[in-house]
Amino acid sequence: MKRWAEYSDDKDLLNLAESDVYWVKVKKIEHLGQWPTYDVMTEKTGNLIINDIFVHNTTGLEALVERGEITAMTFLTKRGESGFRNQREIQPYFKEQKKGDLIDWQYVEAILEAVMSEKMKIERSFIITSCKGAHSLNEVYMNIKEMQSKHLRGFDESIYTNLGAYFEIILPQIKKYEFANSLKLEQGINVMNLIGMKNEMQQLVIESVFSYVLNHLRGVVVVLPEAHKFIPQGRKTPVKGTAIRFIQEGAVLGNMLWLDSQVTTTVDKNLLKQCSNWIMGYQQEKNEVANVRENIGKGNVTEEQIMTLKRGHFIASLQQNVYHVYLLPSGIDPQMGRDVALGLIPPEDVMEELAGIRGEKTLSTNFTNLEPLKLDDPVSTNFEGSTTKFPSTDEEEVLRLRQTISEMVRREESYEKNIEVLKKKAFDLTSEVEGVEEQIKEKKWVIENLKKDLEIERGGFKELEEDHKRFVDFDAALKKLLSPYIEGFLQNSTLPEFLSQIQDKDAIRQIIKEELAKMSPKRKRDIAEDDTGIAWVDLWLPKLGTAEQKILRFMAEKFPLKMTRSQIALGIRLTTKGGYFNGAFNKLRKNGLIISAGGGDWTLSEGPK
Repeated sequence: MKRWAEYSDDKDLLNLAESDVYWVKVKKIEHLGQWPTYDVMTEKTGNLIINDIFVHNTTGLEALVERGEITAMTFLTKRGESGFRNQREIQPYFKEQKKGDLIDWQYVEAILEAVMSEKMKIERSFIITSCKGAHSLNEVYMNIKEMQSKHLRGFDESIYTNLGAYFEIILPQIKKYEFANSLKLEQGINVMNLIGMKNEMQQLVIESVFSYVLNHLRGVVVVLPEAHKFIPQGRKTPVKGTAIRFIQEGAVLGNMLWLDSQVTTTVDKNLLKQCSNWIMGYQQEKNEVANVRENIGKGNVTEEQIMTLKRGHFIASLQQNVYHVYLLPSGIDPQMGRDVALGLIPPEDVMEELAGIRGEKTLSTNFTNLEPLKLDDPVSTNFEGSTTKFPSTDEEEVLRLRQTISEMVRREESYEKNIEVLKKKAFDLTSEVEGVEEQIKEKKWVIENLKKDLEIERGGFKELEEDHKRFVDFDAALKKLLSPYIEGFLQNSTLPEFLSQIQDKDAIRQIIKEELAKMSPKRKRDIAEDDTGIAWVDLWLPKLGTAEQKILRFMAEKFPLKMTRSQIALGIRLTTKGGYFNGAFNKLRKNGLIISAGGGDWTLSEGPK
């Protein structure tokens, strides 16, 4: 069908071949006397999902809107979509989502996930930081660039580089178009033409429309085309969060959501599960067929019934009751629709009638030997009476080549996009590796210093052990020397009499003096405690705060070793993320006490400024 439509330049047939899905509302169900055929009318309340409309999608939407006498807002999002017969085109509306006067970081996260078609993971904290104090997306971008300039290397810098690149995709789109400040809708179909906009910009416009209708309007049906693209399962988009809030809060205001999707397996389940009415059209793909049966009850319809539905016919699950229905296009005599539903005339007659109303050309077909419609009818393949002229062999070859070229161009664009994505991922991984290597380098430095500290502690412990041994020996000697006198002291009543009897007091004093001299602690250095061995450092130490003193002592001890900020912080048991360390470090740097050694390393200066 699509091949013939492209060859014959039949836009109506082309749109029929590329038809989509809509949410609709049911007002009345009338049994037409022959099971299982019913006439379904729409009303202004309730939500209903229609899957894979087999008629021209604009035809179905026109009929639903006209009979429901409703105000509808919809969008044209892809090439090949035609307009509506009685549509009213309005200027696209866009307004950034905020909390108060500030940009919502979750909104920004959803935009970036839509741009990259993947979940934001470790970037979330960076997004939150970039959104602080920002009143617009442009200000978020400026914050990102500022943060990027502060992180000249390493993992953080790579994250901010990526975020900046994502915004450079979005911001030019926002600046490219002129947007309306409000929505002024009239009864009938109001259409925003978004064809030509990138998917990211379409997402922002549609989200803005949802927000405006929910907050300012009543009795409006928003029709979301390509639902599987704008509200996908398992991934955030700018539209999804607002659409969920819209369907949860909009009903009390008379605002309803109709969804259009060629598939339902990839549409977010939080939206689908709130719909109790489903209308399912022809499906051929096995997974989609299984999903249809799962949603309306496997016992109510078979795979064959779904896979053999004819043009304009649907399986409708309405309030847990299942029907076979025919959707009558707007402008067609209801009796003609009933005849199609009962199998008295073919659906193609309606299409020809509709083309006549619109003043459009259509294929001339004449189907014969039609049988009354039944759910278990096989698909008709009787084309003997057809008067359609098909293209010649040469024309077919030209058409085939054009299609081949078009497909090759499409694949080339897809490959280029994949290459860019892979380049970004490769850059991200390289940055992560560099960050990890830097961390490994710092950890090795810390380990080496801890080993040195351990050796010092071992030496100190050995000295203490020797002192303890001398003390034990001294204690034994004292006991041996003083035992006779102690026994005499215990037998005498007064201390002076005891002391006067001690002989050779000078010898005892000399022994005690010598032992105490052995036990006095050995100094590691013959310098005062505050003496670092560097004169100008010792002069500055009394003028500095505690943190500055720790940093200066540590760097003097390691001089002339060059160290990074992280290594210095680790050496004094602090962290570079704390203001305590950074304030002290910056004070020393400003006073010229420490200087850059290049490559992110620092060392003591030759002297203060």
